[in-house]
Amino acid sequence: MPNKLARAVAQLREKDESQPLMYCSATQMVSQNLEHLKVWPADIPRPLSLYNALIENVCVGCTMVFNKQTLQLVRKKIPATLNNVIMHDWWIYLCTASFGEVVFDPEPSIWYRQHQNNVLGGSTDGLVSKWRKRLSRFVKGKNRYILSKQARQFVQLYGQDMPSQLYRDVDQFLDSYQKGVFSRMKYIGQSPFYRQSRLDNWIYKLVFILGKL
Repeated sequence: MPNKLARAVAQLREKDESQPLMYCSATQMVSQNLEHLKVWPADIPRPLSLYNALIENVCVGCTMVFNKQTLQLVRKKIPATLNNVIMHDWWIYLCTASFGEVVFDPEPSIWYRQHQNNVLGGSTDGLVSKWRKRLSRFVKGKNRYILSKQARQFVQLYGQDMPSQLYRDVDQFLDSYQKGVFSRMKYIGQSPFYRQSRLDNWIYKLVFILGKL
């Protein structure tokens, strides 16, 4: 969109610029013929905090604008290997949400082109099809353990710098995940971590209990 950068900079300047800041926006998904499909993410009802970023990425990389503090934060501790980093935009979201502030703009800043051979990106599947595919990926192992591995990698690099309460909550999350199924069931009922959608949240809880996060 023509005003993408101007909107981002204006919204970031309303915040405390001494801390890490990151802007991201919704996207207007379009077909391969540029016909409008839907806006994604359409609704962000819960805070863009570490408690979301640890288990879900709602920040599309091509919409991101961040300040120098965020750049320095991410460059400060680059993982020795990227095998445990799911995606670059998710990692930046995780870093910024832990030490600064993330600003979400519900007005789309880009057209996100979809076509039949998309490898990554938003999906236009119906609800049933979407969740059948997602559960299948976990059951068949394609997504197995990637969330817990990324969380552990993040704590290894940034744990000593995190606010004490955040560190304790992440540590309890990882510790509970390593225990038996009954301990995982007990923990997940009071876990402070969440995904934005209610249905996504139930999927997260199920996968955690199954030990395949």
